[in-house]
Amino acid sequence: MGASGVSDEYTPPRLSRLLHSLPHINVTLHRVNDTFAPNSPVYLESLGILGSIPGAWLILTLTVLLIYLLTRCCDRKQRPPRSISALKITLMILSVLCCGAIGMGLFGNDDLHNAMLQSIQAGNQLAALVNTVKNQSSILEETMGSRARAPLSRLADALDTPVANQTALGTLLRALSTLRNNASLATAAADNLKRPLAALNLDAFMKRMWVWEAARWAGGMAGWCVGGAVCVALLAAAARRSRRALLLLCVGALGALVACWLASAVLAAGAVAAADACQDPAAALAHHARHGLPADMVHYYLSCKVSRENQLTAELRAAQRAVLAVRQALAVLTRGAPQLFNDPGLQPALGALNAGTGEAERALVSLSAALECRTARASFVAGARAACDAGLQALTLQLLAAIAAGFLFTAIVLVDSHAWIYINTKRSGTGEEQAPFLSSGGSSAASRTLPRPAPFPNGKPPSYSAAVQLMDLGERERPRPVPARTLSRMSGSATLGRGASGGGGGAGAALGGAHTLGRAPHNGKYATLSKQCKTLEGNDFY
Repeated sequence: MGASGVSDEYTPPRLSRLLHSLPHINVTLHRVNDTFAPNSPVYLESLGILGSIPGAWLILTLTVLLIYLLTRCCDRKQRPPRSISALKITLMILSVLCCGAIGMGLFGNDDLHNAMLQSIQAGNQLAALVNTVKNQSSILEETMGSRARAPLSRLADALDTPVANQTALGTLLRALSTLRNNASLATAAADNLKRPLAALNLDAFMKRMWVWEAARWAGGMAGWCVGGAVCVALLAAAARRSRRALLLLCVGALGALVACWLASAVLAAGAVAAADACQDPAAALAHHARHGLPADMVHYYLSCKVSRENQLTAELRAAQRAVLAVRQALAVLTRGAPQLFNDPGLQPALGALNAGTGEAERALVSLSAALECRTARASFVAGARAACDAGLQALTLQLLAAIAAGFLFTAIVLVDSHAWIYINTKRSGTGEEQAPFLSSGGSSAASRTLPRPAPFPNGKPPSYSAAVQLMDLGERERPRPVPARTLSRMSGSATLGRGASGGGGGAGAALGGAHTLGRAPHNGKYATLSKQCKTLEGNDFY
């Protein structure tokens, strides 16, 4: 737009030109006009397609995570102990990097807030100029209209007095007519200056902008802080092997992942739209802002390019010519009327008109300064530079932070879910090894070798207390161990008795009985009686 050394010249920043160069395409993948046009459906469609790229990546990421979790949830393979350490270290590193990305987003959000405050301050300066035009136009209209009406009537009454010098009277009457006509012209010009700006209330708009920006800043800080809390919680959970903590934080990381990619979609579309508007911010505001003013007038004051005479400038010049004519006519009346007429009300009327004309002249000086396009241009360029340079950089920084956080949260969900599945699998495997009721080796073999109990006399099994009494009785009836010599002697006697005669059968039987008593009468079955009774009690026999 001009030499870069001039302070009121605006040049699009390099970042805005870079983002503006991104292809704007429609649904048929054809390039469309990249000029900022928020009211054009085609332009909004191109922005939506650019913003849908992070959304498509989010859908792809969720699909991959779903496939990964479905394939890993049933994996019960035992992992070596060192693998959990690697997972913990990886999770810690990813959490630290995630904290860095969140910090970058916080910095970008705060930097954008500062840039927007500078733009709002520049907008307040423009609002002050608009208010100056409104106020000074009202002063001009009042001094040349309502306040001048009574002094002009008094002056006209004074000049109606018959005098001998008709030539001087004619000169005074022509001056009075000129004063009236030009006062009416000045009043009309002041009204034309004020009327287009009557519906423009930049003060209220700047206040709403401040409220919106404060809400945006607070919401951005809250969102980034929530993401940072998730990263810090992940960093703390990585130091301990807690299945519940890992599961909850995995869900939190998944929610943060979705939020980051959705924020990336919004920030991408917003950054490209801001870059498009920053190519010519004056034209963007002139044609698309809701100001209610002619676009040519707004573009003239924001760009200071003279294409044709501006309406406000034309009205200002008309008012200046009219007030100058009023001053000249008033000077004629001030010199001639007191000499020709001796009316006591003449001097007060001339004094009121003189004071009103002076106030109108001062109002015109203020209007001339306020309606100078360079004044509005300087304030506008300051705000445009703050928004399109620092503000767009901060917006892009948040976009990069959201994208980086989205990738990091994706990796965190993968590692976290892998660690949770590993710990869950390992604990399940340990439980199977330690649980005796899941062992199928010795227990089943022992249960298969248990002898089937003999039928009871009355057809019913004894109670547990009866079984214990039987076991105690067997212990009392069990004979003491027989020494080896006695056992061999008894065996020899039995053999001798069987070999002597058949009549010694009774003795042999007695010895055989004695030999039988040398063995345990219960054949070792009483040792398992308690276990059998416990098994029987578990059955529903009684």
